[in-house]
Amino acid sequence: MNIPNDPFLGTYYIGKEELKAVKQVIKSKSLFRYHGPQLLYKTNELEERLAKYLGVKYVLACCNGSAALKLACIGCGIGPGDEVLMSPFTFIASASSVLSCGAVPKFVDIDKSMNIDVNKIEENISPSTKAIMAIHMQGQPCNMKEIKRIAKKHSLLVIEDAAQAFGSKFENKFSGTIGDVGAFSLQAGKTITCGEGGFIATNNKKIYMAAKMYHDNGGYRIGDDYPTWENGNTFFGENYKLTELQSAVALEQLKKVDKIINKQEYSYSQIINGLKFNKFNIRTIDENCQSVKTSVCFNFNTKKECTNFINWMKERGVPFNHYCSNLINEFDTFKKKNSWHKSHFPYELSEYTEIDCSISHDIFNKTAWFNLSASLKSKHLKYINVILKEFENE
Repeated sequence: MNIPNDPFLGTYYIGKEELKAVKQVIKSKSLFRYHGPQLLYKTNELEERLAKYLGVKYVLACCNGSAALKLACIGCGIGPGDEVLMSPFTFIASASSVLSCGAVPKFVDIDKSMNIDVNKIEENISPSTKAIMAIHMQGQPCNMKEIKRIAKKHSLLVIEDAAQAFGSKFENKFSGTIGDVGAFSLQAGKTITCGEGGFIATNNKKIYMAAKMYHDNGGYRIGDDYPTWENGNTFFGENYKLTELQSAVALEQLKKVDKIINKQEYSYSQIINGLKFNKFNIRTIDENCQSVKTSVCFNFNTKKECTNFINWMKERGVPFNHYCSNLINEFDTFKKKNSWHKSHFPYELSEYTEIDCSISHDIFNKTAWFNLSASLKSKHLKYINVILKEFENE
């Protein structure tokens, strides 16, 4: 049996609704969010709908999740000399957003939840620490209660990287709405998608306005008028705007978000149903969390046990794997302070401190992952469950 193992969620729900919405924008000949002969204001509507769904005051749509992370940093005033605490188990964009602001990340070990170990945050706070980035990996929220407590105690900002966790909740609040600002992705493998795209969410007007100006080349825009750079408070920025075509697709995807999340929850429950967990442990899920099930993750006592399990499952057609990438603190830019510029920016401005993340590496090497593809059918789920039970009884 060929078991789907791709990471695509919202992608599989693209249908006639998205096609109709895109055709409307094409016919309007108005693809840019601020101007056009017959502007449909799809991006404005997307921001309003997302704000309502998440229960926040402000949402700013942008060109991708990496841009959203940088805009979150910009809004929080992250800059040269600052450091941001984060987990090394993430995509490099989490750290790149900090580097591009002239600051540096400081990596803190993970625990068996595969998120940042909240018990190790305080020991890594230094006079340069400006913020904690809570990265909700593979749909599972961090312990936001403890992170916010620590942040308040030390007067730190909290940036949530909710790129992989749209629709998840901690203590009944959506991930990305609990800290000072949340960054989301609409990339092809996310809960809802428009291919690329992203957005930030916040209740802080100051953060929102700084991010909005930066995403609009630093200009100040009233409504949908052309921006000005001469009101005494403007600065430089970059062009991170989202197109009307992408917004049209994202709007239709948003209407399907509950259906998508429910299907993922069903697939997850069918796979782990009736397992004894006598040979492995399921990834730790905080009782306060409502995660979005993007994958199944099992923890083992040793790397050898994990590798044997992966090989055993693959021989039976179930493609479990080690996670697709290494921990990012091992990447060249951190090990060698490599930069695109000969000055080694931003490492000549901010002191990067290498932290021992051996616990993270140990945990990382002892976990096996299976992508919960949205194309999984009942026959696939039943087969996977049967094979897992065979492994337990072997």
